[in-house]
Amino acid sequence: MRTRNTIIDQSDMYTHVFTCFVDNKDINYKFKIAVLVEYIRSLSQNHIPVQHYLYELVINTLVHNKAFYQLHQFLQYHVLSDSKPLACLLLSLESCYPPAYQLALDMLKRLSTANEEIIEVLLSKQQLLTALRFVRSIGAVDNVSARKFLDAARSMGDTMIFYTVFKFFEQRNIRLRNDPSFPKGEHCEKFVKHFESVFGPETINIMAKFYSFKGSRSSDRN
Repeated sequence: MRTRNTIIDQSDMYTHVFTCFVDNKDINYKFKIAVLVEYIRSLSQNHIPVQHYLYELVINTLVHNKAFYQLHQFLQYHVLSDSKPLACLLLSLESCYPPAYQLALDMLKRLSTANEEIIEVLLSKQQLLTALRFVRSIGAVDNVSARKFLDAARSMGDTMIFYTVFKFFEQRNIRLRNDPSFPKGEHCEKFVKHFESVFGPETINIMAKFYSFKGSRSSDRN
């Protein structure tokens, strides 16, 4: 008679063992962490991808016990592997552990497949100039949405930030089409009107006339 092998996967361990284990208040949290980390290590040694909910259980246990230094160490030395879900969890911890924001941002950068997420995080924190520098560093200036940045800049209520962001994309327009105006497909009309209302329409008109004149001079030569 053949015996059947029983397979216990990570979800079984998480649901039926570790959640009950972690919830037991009679067990010291350091022992809980040691057990969880050892299980994660055994999975890694056997080349089994670790599911993000196990890392989340470690992080939540550390945060619940205010063991922030140990959390920082685990992230710094990659005891906890980088992932988007883990980065999102770290972002949610910023209110109780402010360094978690930068740790999350660093994790997203290391992933190298999370550029959109990084931009969204920076915009949500109103770090528009940092976001523009990041966009330039990854060579995504030609593809990023001007509307998204201009909307974030206007909502800040800082006229100089809005001016800087507007001019950034105006320069992009000039480089791509030799014309400072925004194509209709980008739906930036309301931002152009806002710019004109704050800085005056002549600011835009002078630039448009200059490149119109420059274009006509170029045509004449040809």
